Amino acid sequence: MLSQSPFFKVTLAAVLLSSFARIANAQQPVSPQALVTLSEPVRATLYPEVICAHCIVPEWDRSYLLHREFDTDPALVTMYDRTGKKVLQARVVPQNAAKVSLIATGATHAGGILAAGGGIMTDGSGHRFIAKTDSAGRTVQSVDTGRFTTRRVCEASDGTVWALGYDLDIHDSPDADKNVLRHYSFEKGLLGTFVSLDSISKFPDDHSAIASPMKSYLRCGKDRVLIYLAPAAQYIEVDASTERLTRWSVDMSSVVGSNTRGFAVTDEGRIFLAFVNDPDPNGERKHGLYELKATPGSPIASLSVVDGTVTTFDSHKAVPDGTILRLWGADGNSVVVSRQGDDYWGLSWANVLAANAAPE
Repeated sequence: MLSQSPFFKVTLAAVLLSSFARIANAQQPVSPQALVTLSEPVRATLYPEVICAHCIVPEWDRSYLLHREFDTDPALVTMYDRTGKKVLQARVVPQNAAKVSLIATGATHAGGILAAGGGIMTDGSGHRFIAKTDSAGRTVQSVDTGRFTTRRVCEASDGTVWALGYDLDIHDSPDADKNVLRHYSFEKGLLGTFVSLDSISKFPDDHSAIASPMKSYLRCGKDRVLIYLAPAAQYIEVDASTERLTRWSVDMSSVVGSNTRGFAVTDEGRIFLAFVNDPDPNGERKHGLYELKATPGSPIASLSVVDGTVTTFDSHKAVPDGTILRLWGADGNSVVVSRQGDDYWGLSWANVLAANAAPE
């Protein structure tokens, strides 16, 4: 197929970069009040095998795009690098598992696949687990999570893993652990649980905020674990070494809308969120990218707009080119986004710059 041709990918990527530059240059001048602005795209990559209509939405982690090949094999994960190259494909299956279905994926520091899911063991018992592979795709370690269903997972710098999810007994047992964040070691098992569901939802038994991929986010940074919970507009950090938790309420008064379209943490620790609104009665739609600032000692985190990223349009008409549709994550200190005007299969990389560093 033409879409699989390396020449096609390289050529179309070059066209994308050229068109992105035209979009960026056509943006309005940086406003005097703006603190930061988005650079012209520095990279564009196509992923036609995994970004497609009706496909399972892949996940971005540590410079990799990970795709659960559910239609082929619910235990199979494919990993692609920033150039679009398939670098690893593996069945993530714990020892003695007969049948496995994966829910969440991530990348390990060593270039392996991290995955969470559930399975039926050879003895007929059911288990939920988090497992990881080495860089060759061999499942090398796993940890049983009991009745805890993991919906987001990431590996910390010390090799332990953090999981965002919920206890399946939460509706049936008053003794169920209602904490939605857990810390695991492959060698020692459960190390700690944090963040009560009661504190992030008006309805203590409502776990939809955790189950929805657009309502909860988890990232493992260099020295901290970072969580954004959209329904409660809460930002949470956990010190990776001490497990000390700090929580902020996020001031949403300046953003275009409360519906999230991505969460990113750069290597230098900057935090970004993409938002959209629900169309108003006149059909007006708004998209925008924001930087989150959480100051120690203050209970409120602020959001400042990345200049040139707010787009307002009539939802009954075509989406304007350059509109940020999704923030996938970060790659080093760049943000990785999908924008209107990108090829349907494409992602682009851009840097967030001081506003006065932007070209005229």
